[in-house]
Amino acid sequence: MVISSLARLSEIKLEKSQYREAVPLLERLEKEASSEENRIYAQSNLMKSYDELDRPDLAASYAEKVLRNSQADTRAKTDAQLIVARSAIKNGDEARAKAAYAEVQKNAKGELAAEALYYDAYFKHKAGNYEASNAAVQILAKDFSGYKRWGAKGLVLMGKNFYQLDDAYQATYILENVIKNFGNYPDIVQEAETELSRIQAEKAKTNSSVETLTR
Repeated sequence: MVISSLARLSEIKLEKSQYREAVPLLERLEKEASSEENRIYAQSNLMKSYDELDRPDLAASYAEKVLRNSQADTRAKTDAQLIVARSAIKNGDEARAKAAYAEVQKNAKGELAAEALYYDAYFKHKAGNYEASNAAVQILAKDFSGYKRWGAKGLVLMGKNFYQLDDAYQATYILENVIKNFGNYPDIVQEAETELSRIQAEKAKTNSSVETLTR
């Protein structure tokens, strides 16, 4: 009876996004659960709650518990890989994040798939594979058009890719479109503005050098 009450109470708190209140209930459920199903439920929701509370280390710790549990289903393990990936990004461990997002990509659907695909493009950009990165962004824009935030982030990445491919015109065009059309995401607009300013400053230096040489 106590276990079912803990499960129900924690479910109510989670439905209301009251993650701080849900945590002690879930921790108690994990300790007292007699079935593996309840234990996995507790661990899965503890990792999600700690992720929402911006506690990446605790979120990753519970995600690892889920991944080690042979009875956890594919969805739970995909969610766990996602938490591991997000935690690694926050902690600057990009090698771990890359591996975890690759696992997420295998089974994720909807917004999680869009997030994993964005990071596929991101890591290709970081590796200098700019054309491959652009190809991933194009898939993101075509197949996941409903997820505007990830689409906008992908376009900023595409702008950076085109600049690295010596196409400043295309890079500028894309970044200006992000600034114009994605005002709902001020952090992404700011990133686009920063990148655009950098490109314009580099172009100004190049033009100045050319003018000096022609005098």
